[in-house]
Order: sequence, then C-alpha cells, then structure tokens
Amino acid sequence: MPEVIRGKTPIDIGREIGRTQEHWVNSTRRWLEVLTYDPKPTTGCTPKDIIWRKNKSKLYHYHETSDRRHKTPVLFLYALINKPYILDLMPGYSIVEYLVNEGFDVYLLDWGEFEWEDRNLSFADLVFDYIGPAVKRVARQAQSDELSIIGYCMGGTMATMYTALVQDPVVRNLIYLAVPIDFSKAGTYTIWLKGEGFDVDRIVDTLQLMPNDYLKFGSNMLNPIGNYIGNYTRLWTTLEEGKSVEFWKALNKWMNDGVSFPGAAYRYWIKELYQNNKLVKNQVVLRGHRVHLQKIKSNLLALVGKKDHIALPDQTAAALSYLGSDDKTYLEFPVGHGGLVLGSTARDKVFPVVAEWLADRSEPWTASE
Repeated sequence: MPEVIRGKTPIDIGREIGRTQEHWVNSTRRWLEVLTYDPKPTTGCTPKDIIWRKNKSKLYHYHETSDRRHKTPVLFLYALINKPYILDLMPGYSIVEYLVNEGFDVYLLDWGEFEWEDRNLSFADLVFDYIGPAVKRVARQAQSDELSIIGYCMGGTMATMYTALVQDPVVRNLIYLAVPIDFSKAGTYTIWLKGEGFDVDRIVDTLQLMPNDYLKFGSNMLNPIGNYIGNYTRLWTTLEEGKSVEFWKALNKWMNDGVSFPGAAYRYWIKELYQNNKLVKNQVVLRGHRVHLQKIKSNLLALVGKKDHIALPDQTAAALSYLGSDDKTYLEFPVGHGGLVLGSTARDKVFPVVAEWLADRSEPWTASE
C-alpha cells in the first residue's frame, strides 16, 4: 500500500488531494503571469560609458568598482547574432561584472542592430573598420600597447582573423568561449549547410538582410525540444522549487531579443567557412590580406562546453593545432553553448578560470599610472 495512503482516513486523503490541486492551480496561474504580465527585467547592469561609435556600433568602457590590479585591458567581442548583454546578463551572473570586480579594465564592442542599409557589410568591413578602430581606442584609453581579447562564438572567429592580420596593438591574450575555428565537422550544421538544397546565394540575393526570425529558427531546430518546450518547463520547475524567476526572465528576454544579420557577411560565413572551411586552410582573404593562423602568437585559452551543439568542442580544440601560440590551454565544461557565460557553472567555475588565467598573463597595474 502506498505510504501516502497507509494509516490515513478518506478525509485526510481528500484534503491532500485538495492541497495538491490548489498548489497546481497556483503554480499554473503564476506561470501564466510570468509569461504574460511580468515586466522584462533590466539587463546589462554593470555601469559603463560609451567611448566610441561607428554606425550602430558602440564601444563600452566599464566603470572600475574595485582597486584596479591589471594594466592590460580586456575587450569582449560578441557574435553578430543576438545581443551582447548575455555577457552582462544580470548582477551575479555576468562575466563582465566578474572581471571588473577582479580589477581588470574591461571593454565590449556592441555591434548594435543591423538594418537594411547594413546589408552589404562584409567580414572585411567588420574586421578592419569596426574591430580595428575599437582595438586602437581601447589601447589608447588604457594607455597600453597591448590588450586581451575575449571572443564568444563568431566573435572569437572574427577576433582570430583580426589578430592574424594586425600586429599593432599587440593581442597579448586571446580567449575563446565556444569559438568555431575548424568548420569541417560542425555537426548538424554540416548536414544542413552542405546539403544540395541549401543555396546560400539564392537566399541572400532574395533576403539581403537576413531576418532574425530566420536565423533563430535555424538555431532552435538544432535542439527543438529543448528550445521550444524545455525553456517553459524550466520556468515551471523554477516555480515548483520556490526559486526566484528573475534569472529565467532575463535569459528568456535575451533569447527573444535577436538582431538581423548583414547578408554579405552571412554569405561569407556560410560559403567560405562552413562550406569550404577556408580559415584553417589559410585561404581567408580580406581586402587582399591573407589570414595565416600560424602568425598568431597570442597566449591562448580555449574554453568549450561538452554539450555544445552550435560550436562543437572539436571545432574550438583545432585552434591548438593551427595557431602559432606557445602558451595554449584547452578546457571543457559540462555545459552547452550558453553555459560558458550564464548559469551556476559559468559563475562558479568558468569566470574564475578566465580571471586567474588572465591575471597570470597580464601586466600588473601600478598606482603611479
């Protein structure tokens, strides 16, 4: 006989069923309230100034909140899909905030929201006309002739192109967070993007500016159950366990806050990298300059998620073979694509690893400066 029934009267059992039903109704009501009526939370809370602009892009310099301990500045480069506040999602779950509190001089290049007039922006434009000036502005602001770059996903791929092409200022440290370098085995993306029915030229010629909904659908279909159903069951679990829903709301806001993608850059991303894997073949050429990965001598920290289905671990691990760095470190964590920058594993394990690795390889700050 089940333990919940043994020794209980029908009246006791009826009361328990009533309490269970009331709890279920209350949870359902709160679940619907969060989805329908709750205001969107504030994100990107770490105090900052805009120190440079180009087109829709902004370069942020974060305020120091503790005694500065490292002179070498840190620049974050994010992907062209979604918005970069995932790196500063909310207090306590922000790698930007964490590094600022560890005494680093932190910057972030926000690409902004691309619009119709940006449809012809190419990777060459983004590397030479956006990343290049931003890096120089960071170096000048920090009064340093070198810097560290932390690239997330596609942001790290572009950081790689930049670092291979430009030697001044010096990229002293290069950190990869789920960065695809070798595109030969990209999981489901390989099957889709190399399929006979996928004509990227026809798609880009038709759309020109790639809509966010198109890109979001493709990413979500890599894991449809998790992306379309799992997100809402996680909210239910959070409510059932009596936990705060603020983190879920912040993450849900970001997941549904995407941006469009310049068609010219999208065409290059698919054809030259996913379909022809030109980066590791040293065949990427931007404005007549060839990207040689072996020219990169920066100290390298490559971090991946074992469960990542967007940038597979092997795609990042390949950097250790192709880059010319002498100091290379590769670490895996039991998370997916976003788990390197959000959640408890990121906060408790990834952030401290990044800060400690950078501290050992950054020039110390002296009070006289």
